[in-house]
Amino acid sequence: MGRMANLLLVIAVMLTVATGPGWVQAQIGAPPAAPASALPGSLEGTVKKVDASTGTVRVSSGLFGLFPRTLEVTGETQVQVEGRQGTLMDVHEGAKVKAAYELRQGKNVATRLEVLAPPAPKTPPPTMKTQ
Repeated sequence: MGRMANLLLVIAVMLTVATGPGWVQAQIGAPPAAPASALPGSLEGTVKKVDASTGTVRVSSGLFGLFPRTLEVTGETQVQVEGRQGTLMDVHEGAKVKAAYELRQGKNVATRLEVLAPPAPKTPPPTMKTQ
């Protein structure tokens, strides 16, 4: 029994020595983080809402459009509508868009917003006329 107690004591001391410096560093804490840089992101989806008064556009994307994201459109945002330069006023609900954005101070700020051309209507295949 005495041998077992000595073994447990040795293991406890070894663990204390091994984890002690890490525990002290955890208590001191990490140095203050540098200001968060903008985190880039992108999405492709359908415009659900355009709010010109707040300068935002809500885009649903993902599986069945279940993941909506609100993007802030600023004066620095490059807006393209079907290949030409545009503004937020040219973006309409229901339009398909591709967007690049950055996370700045908790907001998704659009850096580029591209309104895609609607798909061309499908023409029915020619029918064979029989005589």
